[in-house]
Amino acid sequence: MPQLAAIHRFPVKGFGPDILETVELTAGETLPHDRSWAIENGPGPFNPQEPGHVKKKHFLMLAGQAELARIACEFIAHSCEFRCNFPEGHAISVTLDDASTHAPLFERIEALLGDQVRGRLRIVHAPGQAMTDISQPHISLINLASVRDLAQKTGHAIDPVRFRGNLLIDGLPAWSEFDWIGQEIAIGDIRLRAESRIRRCAATSVNLQTGIRDIDLPKALFDHYGHMDCGIYLSVLTDGTLSSGAPVLLDG
Repeated sequence: MPQLAAIHRFPVKGFGPDILETVELTAGETLPHDRSWAIENGPGPFNPQEPGHVKKKHFLMLAGQAELARIACEFIAHSCEFRCNFPEGHAISVTLDDASTHAPLFERIEALLGDQVRGRLRIVHAPGQAMTDISQPHISLINLASVRDLAQKTGHAIDPVRFRGNLLIDGLPAWSEFDWIGQEIAIGDIRLRAESRIRRCAATSVNLQTGIRDIDLPKALFDHYGHMDCGIYLSVLTDGTLSSGAPVLLDG
């Protein structure tokens, strides 16, 4: 039976995943703490008095700053502590909601990225609004069979985390998830609706160990399938607990 193989969230946009065994979902909301924070790269339009969705170009992100992949991260949810281990051996810990702790992290990021930093860095947060590439409160799903099929066609090993999906599922035919659009699915006791396919950008081309762009995955998708999509967006329809290993069922 198809099942949920892994649950990932990315507390800070552009940085590494937090891997979960269980998570509480709320109807109409994103995965808790997923892209809840982002680091503004120089002056931008984010207004803390009127927070809301801001285009990704204003933030540090893998598509623009591939070296971010080389930072190993750990997130402590109850305290909002974010620990970063930099490739040269420096370890920095900050409290994401306490700006007085952020300066050491910014110094290490500036040393790593050099002139890719466009100005003053600032951690921003918009309650109720994930700092995702879209404004809708959706959760992303990746079919591991689709990633394996793409890997076979390209001749490269592809880490599915490159696609930064929240829910990784297995046990279904490759690319069958695209047929779900507009339909409801159940993962364990949670009901969700498949909303749209996810068009991929240059962030997926970054090797997560080296921070080097080693495979042009948007081009590979187009060359082999005639599109640049991998994964789908879901909206959450019911509250409940989602657990790794839960069965995945499509209506009908």
